[in-house]
Amino acid sequence: MPSATPPLSETSPLDAAAFRAAMRSVPGTVSIVTTGRAPNRHGLTLTAGCSLSAAPPSVLVCVNRSAGAHDTILSSGSFCWNILGVEHRDLALKFSGQDGSKGDIRFGDGLWCDLKTGAPSLVGAVCSFDCRVVNAYSDSSHTIFTGEVVAQTTRAGCESLVYIDGCFAAPKAV
Repeated sequence: MPSATPPLSETSPLDAAAFRAAMRSVPGTVSIVTTGRAPNRHGLTLTAGCSLSAAPPSVLVCVNRSAGAHDTILSSGSFCWNILGVEHRDLALKFSGQDGSKGDIRFGDGLWCDLKTGAPSLVGAVCSFDCRVVNAYSDSSHTIFTGEVVAQTTRAGCESLVYIDGCFAAPKAV
């Protein structure tokens, strides 16, 4: 009986615009990944991060190779994954570069501290995971950094910021 699904080698490539449009319906946790030390700190807003393992505690973040933070993560061997609350919307916009700011100037807003690696941790974040880079996998336009969590902070009772349909939002319980 013939297969109803063609082999992968016979499929046509998906249109990038259609893919981006579909991904807009997938909610993502808004975070800022930071690295480096003053005056050479870098950071960017992203939604491409997740937990990887509980033993040892580890996470992964996907960073565009053109981002200012990318090479600093590689050279420093560390990053901090800061999960934002709804009150951090303006900070998310600043670290997305929409105001034209780059590098250390982005850290003028918010209160920042160092945990263990020296990568900036946002005081008041929903949670921050200070990580030592374990692996870096290059694929397409991004590098997937896996990091072992060496320190963390958590703030109970706050609402996480999410991004869906091109907008920031707050998740609601159903």
